[in-house]
Amino acid sequence: MILPVKQHYNRGQSFKSSVPVSKKAFSALNYKSIDKNSAEYIEYVYYLLKQMCRQTAEINVETGLLQEIADLKEPAIFIMNHTAQQVKDINAAKFFNALLYREYIYHKRAAGCPRSKIFANKNILKKQPDGGEQYKWLGVIPINAGIKSKGKTENANIIRNVVKEIAENKINFFIFPEGSLAGLTFLPLKYKFQPGVSAIIKKVLEFKDRINVFPLGFAHNKKLSAIHIGKPVLFTKTGETYTAGRGNIDSDFFDKKLADMYSDSKELLLTENGRPVKQANAVPYISGILAKNLECCSKEAQKDLQTSSGRVFEI
Repeated sequence: MILPVKQHYNRGQSFKSSVPVSKKAFSALNYKSIDKNSAEYIEYVYYLLKQMCRQTAEINVETGLLQEIADLKEPAIFIMNHTAQQVKDINAAKFFNALLYREYIYHKRAAGCPRSKIFANKNILKKQPDGGEQYKWLGVIPINAGIKSKGKTENANIIRNVVKEIAENKINFFIFPEGSLAGLTFLPLKYKFQPGVSAIIKKVLEFKDRINVFPLGFAHNKKLSAIHIGKPVLFTKTGETYTAGRGNIDSDFFDKKLADMYSDSKELLLTENGRPVKQANAVPYISGILAKNLECCSKEAQKDLQTSSGRVFEI
């Protein structure tokens, strides 16, 4: 079954729909009884996210990237920028995930598609009426945001599990790479981009020879939000060498110096001092490329917001 998204205008994406799950049937379901490996799980989560997303959003679905993600036979990592309105950023992440689940349902991949996972502060989840149990069931992973060694050890175990699930094609992983530095709005993104996501990518490449990383740029004003789905940056590892795909190099906002390094090549060999980067030193190079791509998509989202003609989707 495919559930509908209300469209004000069609921006090139063909969204077909059928009768949605009724509110009565939805409320009668006990989410804990649903098999997470079933299509029903994706339909239930989609419907729940649909209730949460009351905002409207400008989103570049006309590029076909949403369908491309749904067609992938492998998992992906999604990196998202924070803005000065972090609550709206979280809503935008929910909005995108709802559309992605909707695509999986439409393409009859709901049963076997990767399930979405995202980190959240453990202490914030505990403040939920149910202690955060429903959010955890939805794919939110509690993580210790403290600085004590106990928290670091616990987080390391959590990250190992995330890497394992990505390597086994079980999950799509979402992350805000700025983390606790997001509140420093005066700092450029490259100074706030924390190494955690790049460390995860490096670790995944020990088990898989490739991983797609999609930047999602967010921007907001008083009336609506903009979500700019960026082209994927494909990271590969062959032997001891790492390469990064072109990603969003064709954007007017892409860093010119980095673009020149690619020249006409489809991929860029990560090097230090003219030699292939060593595995132990790969994280900052991965972070540098991802920060440039995410910053580019953030600017594209701001442009989309400014030039919006009202052609938006409302869930």
